[in-house]
Amino acid sequence: MKKRVLAVLLTVVMAAGLTSCGGNKEKANGTGDKVTITMWSSVSNDSTDNEKDSEALTQKLLAEKFPNYDIQFIKQPAGTDYRQEYDKALMANKAPDIFLGFSYTDIPTRIQNGTIADITELVNDWDLKKQDLVIENFDKAISKDNKWYAIPRDAYVQAMLINKKAVQEGGGDLDNLPTTWDEFAKLGQQITDRSKPRFGYELLGMDWCAWPYTAWVWAAGGEMVTDNGDGTFKISFNEDPGVDAAMYLHDMIWKYNMTQKNVLASIDDVTTDITTGVACYSWGAYGSLSKEKLDMHDLTFEDFAMAPMPVKDESIAMPSLAGGEVITFNPKADKETLKAAFEVAQYLYYDEEYLTKMWDFAKERGMFDIHIPARKDLLDKKLDSLEGLTQESKESFIEMTKNAYVEPYCQHWTDLKSQLVNPLQTIFTTENITRDQIKTMLDDTAKTLYGLYPDAFKE
Repeated sequence: MKKRVLAVLLTVVMAAGLTSCGGNKEKANGTGDKVTITMWSSVSNDSTDNEKDSEALTQKLLAEKFPNYDIQFIKQPAGTDYRQEYDKALMANKAPDIFLGFSYTDIPTRIQNGTIADITELVNDWDLKKQDLVIENFDKAISKDNKWYAIPRDAYVQAMLINKKAVQEGGGDLDNLPTTWDEFAKLGQQITDRSKPRFGYELLGMDWCAWPYTAWVWAAGGEMVTDNGDGTFKISFNEDPGVDAAMYLHDMIWKYNMTQKNVLASIDDVTTDITTGVACYSWGAYGSLSKEKLDMHDLTFEDFAMAPMPVKDESIAMPSLAGGEVITFNPKADKETLKAAFEVAQYLYYDEEYLTKMWDFAKERGMFDIHIPARKDLLDKKLDSLEGLTQESKESFIEMTKNAYVEPYCQHWTDLKSQLVNPLQTIFTTENITRDQIKTMLDDTAKTLYGLYPDAFKE
């Protein structure tokens, strides 16, 4: 798949991470017929007070905006995989009318299996879309044959998150950060001190490990998949750049000794260690940081920086990875409910008055998160609402996004990443593995994927 440069956009999405369940008309306390729209709420009993208050404000504003809609917030079913929970709810006729959980990379498969609604008529009548105010980065993933199945919710840029204090404590020069793999390995060895502990790079090794691996493959000059031009994709991670990337990650562990001991760390582990300074570098973004945790360690957002990935050699542009979530709708909802749900979704992620109130709330509470906006013309306003990030840092971040590549969106992309977990973890945990052995493992994984998903992958 060709890399797609992401438009330079930036925002905070403070809407309460909501999602909905099958809507209908019902009598509500004598107020007349209302359209019911059910939503899975993102907050839980262990959510922060800020998160709970943010959702409460969202509920209040929704009730004021839509007095004729019965918008219900329902807890998302417990489970290890939100996709499976959604599918089970859909089969039981309890799926959300508005679902905010899918990445745009999920949508081609969802289009194929019919688990999301066709919203073509609503999108074609949408004023903001007609005015070219909606980001277009995911359009090829969320549409097919001139039909629409999702709208953007937000996006993000992910690459190297840097704890500047930790780097300085290790003797690193913040004015001359590494740009190549050789330079990064040299710095990583220099700043690693296991007695503290402090590690040059915190490796994400759990079930999401193929996510950063994608960016490392790009940093080697390669691709994870390549578009065949007929709706299928050739698997490319087993070509030389993919092997080089896996070998380099292995060498950071065993040759350069610059990573944490538990190389199968979870994203929560990585976030904790980069925040506290146990890690100097990690896979991450500014949005990984929380003011509450920073305050506990007497840190501010300015103690961190973001940078694109170091590359195998200087002939390769330093990449970062762009991804994002989209809004989908219940395919079993009736036309009236679908229209109402679309209106609510627009309000939550595109209405300037609502977003301004949420941004003001975030500013008052010291909440901080950076995502790429779904609505293009509100970028400057959102940036103005951010505190804790200097103009220099904002400009640096924006510059980084200029070479951000959109994560592949082929059918069964999530399944591809899942198939890579065991091979990558084996590579990380096997000290004396050879390059040839890594090549064989990646070839075998590609062969498995070709056999499992012939509709998506073809040599």
